[in-house]
Amino acid sequence: MARALPTLALLAWVVTIWVPVLDSASSSLHTSAAPRIVVTSYGRTPVELIDLEPEFVIIWIGLLTCVISAWIVDSLLLWAWATTVFGIVVLAFLVGLVGEPPTLMWDGQDGNGEWVGGMAVGYPAVGAAFWAVGGIALIGAGVCGLIGERLRSDGRPGGRPGGRLSGRSSHRDSHRDSLRISRWFETASSRDDQIRVRRHRSTSEHAARLLPLVSVAAWVAMIWVPIMASRTSGEGSVILTSLGRHPIRIGDLGPDVLLPWAAVLICAAIVWIMDPPTWWSVVVILIGVGLFVMLQMILIDPPTAYFSSEDSEGEPFGATIIGRPAAGASYWILGSGALVLAGILGCIRDRRMLRPDRLAQPH
Repeated sequence: MARALPTLALLAWVVTIWVPVLDSASSSLHTSAAPRIVVTSYGRTPVELIDLEPEFVIIWIGLLTCVISAWIVDSLLLWAWATTVFGIVVLAFLVGLVGEPPTLMWDGQDGNGEWVGGMAVGYPAVGAAFWAVGGIALIGAGVCGLIGERLRSDGRPGGRPGGRLSGRSSHRDSHRDSLRISRWFETASSRDDQIRVRRHRSTSEHAARLLPLVSVAAWVAMIWVPIMASRTSGEGSVILTSLGRHPIRIGDLGPDVLLPWAAVLICAAIVWIMDPPTWWSVVVILIGVGLFVMLQMILIDPPTAYFSSEDSEGEPFGATIIGRPAAGASYWILGSGALVLAGILGCIRDRRMLRPDRLAQPH
């Protein structure tokens, strides 16, 4: 999986050559008279090879390096750390694009000769979801590589490939095994002195249990950190949090607010209440992807408010105030990405738990 996930990220980047990451036409406020701003994985379009933006070229080079080197190197330890950091950088770059989108001031005349104008803004489009999937795939590949190297090192004599088991390492390993056995078994303080078995949890399983708590923390933070916010304050401002439009009213909480909260809380609670079935990890991945899609829909159709007033001469005027992506959007990406990563680690855990059963079957 560590070698396959970067290929998935590469496919996502290839798709975004034609599917825009940012597109001013994706907003419902775009008019036919306004110019169109399109950003793909190559940068602003139309683009010439001589005008390629360096940051997009660096991302392409880094992605191709991750994909090719995954099949060349023997040890994935350094590769896994580098791929994880690169995936985080890719997601951070996407957050920067969404938070500070390209803009263009324009003016002109309509068919009646009236002067029209405004500001075109590159809003997130479908390609932004592919970009996010590619970044999460890189992070997941790095995590899987680290787990795979940990399992390989545990299976080597003395922790080194081809090494001999010395007396000191043998004593250390036996002491470690005794500690591990003592953690697996504990005596219950009951009348019949029964022995209760406690299953040893691996690092990936602990991470799969803790990552949904990161999602809960992100959703709690978004109560005060806006997901979308207008550049103006006071009357007519637009603020969207994880509890809906500000000011928050309990009676206005709809499915678009309650469903994400319920999904995040259930994913965080289920792994601590019971041992989830094998299909639960896939459900967690789908929930994380669904939250990404929901954020995408919010960014494509941002919240708006119409403001009207009068100037000093008593002439009425008005404007449409648009909510722009704020810091809370990065918390949303962090929370949904944590669920996707938790689901991936859960699938790895389930695969390891099923392996002894397959070996025990008679041939």
